[in-house]
Amino acid sequence: MSDKGTWIFGTAAAILLAGFVSPAFAQTAAASDSIAPLVAKIFMGLGVSLGLAGSAMGLSIAFQALLGGGVENFFKNIAVALMPSSQGIYAIVVLFTNLDKFDSDPYTVAGKGAITGLAMFFSAWYQGMVCAAGIRSVIEGRNTLANALVSGAMPETYAVFALVMTFIMK
Repeated sequence: MSDKGTWIFGTAAAILLAGFVSPAFAQTAAASDSIAPLVAKIFMGLGVSLGLAGSAMGLSIAFQALLGGGVENFFKNIAVALMPSSQGIYAIVVLFTNLDKFDSDPYTVAGKGAITGLAMFFSAWYQGMVCAAGIRSVIEGRNTLANALVSGAMPETYAVFALVMTFIMK
């Protein structure tokens, strides 16, 4: 396994381990008649965490390319570099729209958390790579800023599809 894969697997394992030994989760499970709301909270928490982590990874990739372009190109290309931040926002929107459904429909909430987490994580990560390539292309004079923005928006569409699916799921 690559270093990146080992890092991702280790982080996911640490989050799961922390979630299962946390006193907050133990109190929630003890106060509830069913374990289903706990499962929903874990999946939604992982979904939000993965969405935010994907945005952070995508932003770091895009900003590395932006900073490599020098001061004269920084503000011209910053809109392209900021594009991966939206997936973290989408993950938070899904959390807030489902806060009142943990007890009434926990398995649907768990599914929404899983969909959100995976889609937002991978779309933000790969969007960061596409945006970095677009920034580099603009800096080298081979492309326009509009082309870089359109290319960066393509991975975003799948994050939007996942967001829409969470509103459709009943």
